[in-house]
Amino acid sequence: MTTIDTAYGLPQTGALPTHVIVRDPRTRLRPWGFWGSLGWGLLAGAAGMFAVFVYTIIWMLTHGLQLANAQDTVYATATGILVLSAPIVVLVIAAKIRKVSLRSYFALEGFSGRNLALGLLCLTALIGAFIAVQLLLGIEGGSKYMEATYRAAKAAGMVPLLWFSVVVVAPVTEELFFRGFLHRGWAPSWLGVSGTIVVTAALWALLHQQYNVLGILFIFVMGLIFGWMRQRSGSTLLPMVLHTANNFLATSLVTIQVEWLS
Repeated sequence: MTTIDTAYGLPQTGALPTHVIVRDPRTRLRPWGFWGSLGWGLLAGAAGMFAVFVYTIIWMLTHGLQLANAQDTVYATATGILVLSAPIVVLVIAAKIRKVSLRSYFALEGFSGRNLALGLLCLTALIGAFIAVQLLLGIEGGSKYMEATYRAAKAAGMVPLLWFSVVVVAPVTEELFFRGFLHRGWAPSWLGVSGTIVVTAALWALLHQQYNVLGILFIFVMGLIFGWMRQRSGSTLLPMVLHTANNFLATSLVTIQVEWLS
């Protein structure tokens, strides 16, 4: 009996003999379960904190043993990148232990234009609703924090690095963590798909404590959209693109506000 593995999505031409079995790679993908994924996730978070600790020691040694200043733009941007990027190394190790390709485990698959259009439509509607609520209630959901961050980066000559951190590093690493690794391990568990989408969105939102309640609520709902699109499309790349689009828009608006409207 012959087995054909379609793990790389190679096109199949012609009819296959009846004695040939085509094996979908997803039937062989055995992700870490709920507790395993949680454990690896916590270890990944610890790796991020350790990376920041090491960088802080280096920073102090090169600054006359001064205590690290979280208000220092260079320090804050560098630690932000480290705390997001270091955990991915741990998650890659976790996926490789399962002897699964990173593409399969993190669902780095293509997606249709229809799903992209639907995701952009949902994201646009959410942003519009968020702006309307801010105007109606007379409060802001995080624009002042973003403006202050941009001004500090500009004063330190770090605007390009800020753009890279917000528009590239954050969307890629956060989506790999939440909609990639955790979604893969939790969706087949007792938590289920719906529970996974809600929990990962909540955890992701809670990480953004720099914003007020309204801003965190916006991020939570956005996380629900991203989780839904991840499940619908079967691809983590789609929420990654949507996340990038949102951050690009937000950073562009802040740039316009600071550079031309202030």
